[in-house]
Amino acid sequence: MRRRVAGVSVLAVLAGMAVSTPARAADEFRTVTRDGVVLQYHRVAKAVTPMKGTGATRSDFDGDGVDDIAVAADPFEHRLPQSPAGVVVVRYSSAPQVDYYATAVSPAGGGGSFGEALAAGDFNGDGYDDLAIGDQGEFDPSAKVHAGGVWVIPGSRTGLVLGSAKHFTQNTPGVPGASEKDDLFGSALAAGDINGDGRDDLAIGAYGEAIGTIKEAGAVTVLYGGTGGLTATGAQQLHQNQAAVPGAAERGDHFGWTLAIGKVNNNKYADLVIGAPQENVGTSSTGSGMITLMWGSASGVKLSGATSVTGAALRKATGRSDSYVWQLGMALAVGDVNGDGLGEVIAGAPFAQSPKGNEGMVAVFTGRAGGLSSSAVKLFSQRTAGVPGSPEAGDLFGATLAVGDVTGDGRADVLVGAPGEAIGTRAEAGMVALLKGSAAGLTGSGAQGFDQNHPVVPGGAERGDRFGGSVAILNLNGTGPLDAIVASPGEEVTGDQAGLGSGSVALFHGASGGLVPQSTAWSGLSMRTDFVWPKWYGRRLATPQTGGLYY
Repeated sequence: MRRRVAGVSVLAVLAGMAVSTPARAADEFRTVTRDGVVLQYHRVAKAVTPMKGTGATRSDFDGDGVDDIAVAADPFEHRLPQSPAGVVVVRYSSAPQVDYYATAVSPAGGGGSFGEALAAGDFNGDGYDDLAIGDQGEFDPSAKVHAGGVWVIPGSRTGLVLGSAKHFTQNTPGVPGASEKDDLFGSALAAGDINGDGRDDLAIGAYGEAIGTIKEAGAVTVLYGGTGGLTATGAQQLHQNQAAVPGAAERGDHFGWTLAIGKVNNNKYADLVIGAPQENVGTSSTGSGMITLMWGSASGVKLSGATSVTGAALRKATGRSDSYVWQLGMALAVGDVNGDGLGEVIAGAPFAQSPKGNEGMVAVFTGRAGGLSSSAVKLFSQRTAGVPGSPEAGDLFGATLAVGDVTGDGRADVLVGAPGEAIGTRAEAGMVALLKGSAAGLTGSGAQGFDQNHPVVPGGAERGDRFGGSVAILNLNGTGPLDAIVASPGEEVTGDQAGLGSGSVALFHGASGGLVPQSTAWSGLSMRTDFVWPKWYGRRLATPQTGGLYY
């Protein structure tokens, strides 16, 4: 439902602004204010040929059957009226514009965290995906603390609709809890239909939330979709001091650091997976981190039947005496990799030891009605037969994950980022590996590896590029299997200042044999406008879920 909202202003573009930038046709600048927080918006006209795609989509804001691409960056250089705390750039497949969103740093100061979590989902069921943007360091004027917030902007035939944007904090009526200093509300986001009503719901992490006197124990809030979009009515808060949630709230657990929503069993409800990668850090000698699976139901997250697995419980599954799963759950996703109708839970542990440390692993838990089990898991690393590369300290294999069917065989494949991978002597150049689904589950057989020294992938492998620093599997050409985008947030392009990379995002198409790299890429410099020059373009990509940054 559309409504007129007070606090919307339209400013004429200043005629005297420099125009020696790639995107020159600045159409408009606007702001909206919610709960005393300002959201700045800049739209740039762009010539496009309207598309019409088929198949499932995941971030289709303009409803043409082809996914749009929302990317977070740092606003390194800007002429916005108010100093931004981050910028999110939205490139549409059909809508004739590029949209830029940025909040404003409050008079109380604070860091730039707007866009450090992004999620896309259809929260009102109108057929257009909506964009949720987390700002974990946002200042709450009513509580006078940096507690965090989430913006939700609905989609439409013409793209995202600024005037209908909603804003949520823990001081929003109906949202459990209260805005408190360093809650980090909005630090992780995941979208999916938990209650089976045909509209997506939104899980929100607040890994800094104190539970009683226990600091940084962490909590998760679930807001449910409705005909008018997300609402605080019926919202749930989950934390480890509740009887329904495995474990116990402990200082520094960071429950809610990562989130994912997907169907793990065979009913119509999507299920919620919650990561607490710092669980038992410093207190366990055999592994750390924990993931928790909670079931969906008609009434929302079900408060019974939850299961969990810790990193320590996976020690045996490594099959090696020199290997340990540290900080399980730094990345999360859900997908059916064997095509049996049950979704596997995939968890990254980029700091896993095998044997030196920080080489990284990915755990794949079999989809089943019984939930998670350490006896129903496969571990993948660069030691696994067929997986490209070799395990080296600092590779961070599993730091980022994306799941979807890129081969068109009806089984989900898993794209794994290893942004710490050295390419030759170039430290942290980064690489990605595609592990393919099969009737027997995920396999290293036929796996693909890509870095920026591949002859088609744009750019070149350079120190600090962090290729694979974020990844997404989306429908980008409207036909055939799903496609992928891979970010290099540290990439420096011609025109950048040394050490201040614009960042870039590279395109891959899906095909029966796997991913096919394209020569297409976008950089922060190529997305520069008269108002803002995005840097570290690709810090985050809008997918169904994102969580805490690994660096």
